[in-house]
Amino acid sequence: MIDMHIHILPGVDDGAKNLEESVAMARIAYADGIRDIVVTPHFNGTFLTTADIVHRKVEELQTELDRQGVGIRLHPGNEVRLENRAFFDEHWRKRSFAYLGTPGAYLLFEERWTDYDADTPEIVQRLRDADITPVLAHPERHFFFRENPEPLMRLLELGVWTQVSADSLVGNSGPEAQQFGRWLIEAGLVHTLATDAHNLIRKPNLSAGMAVFEALAGPAERAKLEARMSGIV
Repeated sequence: MIDMHIHILPGVDDGAKNLEESVAMARIAYADGIRDIVVTPHFNGTFLTTADIVHRKVEELQTELDRQGVGIRLHPGNEVRLENRAFFDEHWRKRSFAYLGTPGAYLLFEERWTDYDADTPEIVQRLRDADITPVLAHPERHFFFRENPEPLMRLLELGVWTQVSADSLVGNSGPEAQQFGRWLIEAGLVHTLATDAHNLIRKPNLSAGMAVFEALAGPAERAKLEARMSGIV
């Protein structure tokens, strides 16, 4: 399996605090069946983890995983928050953030927790025009999408992929997120799954999310989901 959203790089955001915790998270991920990890440290107004830091930290952690015999392959990425259009424009122009995986054809982004950014469709269209697929992190956890799914449907029409978190599907993010995440699966609106793991408590648990997905959508749709995710790395 591939985990395409995890805060495993040491000491860069609110995820793994140090190299020891990063390795411990990787061991949990391996035991869960994960073999590839796309690292996605926060890129936002609080944690500005730029692409050069990502690549350096990936190399550092991969070296340690190899040394300890943990069979995980790491790939670069970021979770870019749409703080506002000016924030995105500046860092898009500077090429500050990392795209997902080696091909660099996907960008993981998230909305603010306070409200939906009305400029999102314009930003999405700019990415699509550049042959980049925007992947929206954990839409099921945002109250504004649950209360009014219409903006989310519009983003899907523009070519956005969704990424639902395993924690949501098993109930760890609350009943509302669980219900909406499962509804998205049943409606055929989930393109990828991920853990969004941050530490040894909020840990990698992709197999549990995949089991829920398969129970709701069936094994054929799970195979399509996994094939889609494998294209990212």
